[in-house]
Amino acid sequence: MSGAGNDFVVLCPREAESLGDRLESWVRRVCRRGLSVGADGVLVVGPSSPGRIRVSFFNPDGAPAFCGNGSRCAARFAALEGYAAGSMILETVAGDVPARLTEGGVRLTLPAPSGWEPLAIEAAGTALEGWKIVAGVPHFVLVVADVARAPLEIWGPALRRHPAFGAAGTNVDLAERRPDGVGIRTWERGVEGETLACGSGAVAAACLARRLGWAGGTVRVVPLSGIPLLVDLPGPADAPEAAVLEGDARWIFDGTLAPEATEGFEA
Repeated sequence: MSGAGNDFVVLCPREAESLGDRLESWVRRVCRRGLSVGADGVLVVGPSSPGRIRVSFFNPDGAPAFCGNGSRCAARFAALEGYAAGSMILETVAGDVPARLTEGGVRLTLPAPSGWEPLAIEAAGTALEGWKIVAGVPHFVLVVADVARAPLEIWGPALRRHPAFGAAGTNVDLAERRPDGVGIRTWERGVEGETLACGSGAVAAACLARRLGWAGGTVRVVPLSGIPLLVDLPGPADAPEAAVLEGDARWIFDGTLAPEATEGFEA
């Protein structure tokens, strides 16, 4: 599945259970582009109780995490598989997330971002100023004049593991003010590279844009994929009550994985 350009391998619980303690290694292998399917992560999605769906997300390095675009894909998968109807509660590592299918995709109601902190930092030989924001997972958002020209390939790895963000590190987002919203690029931890989109990064960038006076309560965020995400921020700009993320969630294909798709190379 793909959510605005983030692509995922999605498993039912019985498939994940069949892997047992090999699941983490399997995730690392199946996410390897060029050698296997390739993905920005793996989702395990199954029913919990009526109207509730259990969602486990794993980064390509095998570590569990929260993923906004992955959660939207999980909601559509659950509806298509008959686990839930058009509205449901997703049980994630970030807590309960209400989800609703729309005509064009899926709408999630996420907790409001927290941990706002401006930060001046030196990385890759450059003095950088940005904002630490937790949007389910930690992000460091830098405002730039042109996301296409900014050196994310240099700043991203230098900031992702910078001591200022602790042992877990951070995701890194570049945000550009545009007449119709915000353009972003994201370097994702766990993926250890730039991705075509990031749902939690879109929320972090939208909240910062509103706080800086770039936008009103609804922010259009355009990631590298070019497929826009909408972020609604009810409440005051400096203390939104929630973050509502809406965008597409596409079922690309389903099939049977050959054994050699995860054999013969290092995980």
